[in-house]
Amino acid sequence: MASKESNWEEVLEYIITEEGMDPWDIDIVKLADALTEYIKKSRELDFKVPARIIIISAILLRMKVEILTMEEEEKAKQKKEEEMIDLSNVPNLEAPVKRIPKRKVTLEELVSALEKAFRTKERREEKKLRIKKKVEELINEDYVDIEKRINDLYERITNILNKLKKGELTFRELVPKWERKEIVDNFLPLLHLSTDGKITCEQKEIFKDIYIRIKEDLD
Repeated sequence: MASKESNWEEVLEYIITEEGMDPWDIDIVKLADALTEYIKKSRELDFKVPARIIIISAILLRMKVEILTMEEEEKAKQKKEEEMIDLSNVPNLEAPVKRIPKRKVTLEELVSALEKAFRTKERREEKKLRIKKKVEELINEDYVDIEKRINDLYERITNILNKLKKGELTFRELVPKWERKEIVDNFLPLLHLSTDGKITCEQKEIFKDIYIRIKEDLD
């Protein structure tokens, strides 16, 4: 058995040698079974199985399933074709060799394919981590930003009402420029202030302006 420190290439070479396989003609199905047995024995001996060996085993088992499935489909197709043909008047000729799925590869081809699979998996994992980090950054930024915008808007509402010396103002009076971005940037913190009970918002007519009052001014 390979040592605890063996990398995945060494483990594959060890299994191929132990199973008496030709490195230039490796049976994927046989290798998948042998690697599964190797992992089982390693665990029984309390060996720590490297994560990559587990991943390789999963890849080989998937390849095994695909190969066996293709072979079964090929046999079923061939049988169906033979049943559909009337062979009673056909001379006894040797049937041409059907193309069967490729179940054997060289060790070099296998290692190259597995390395490619690892690189693809690692790129996907790195992409997921980058996206997750970016989302977390945006959430944190948005949280800090919305809190500031809520406080700033409340202060601005208070200042405008004090300046106008009246109990209410309209949403249009609150928005410096009547543009989409300005409207959205002010409306969102306005909703938060209303939900928190610091202000009340009233739309007296549908699609008309919103009237804003400080809660304490309602009494």
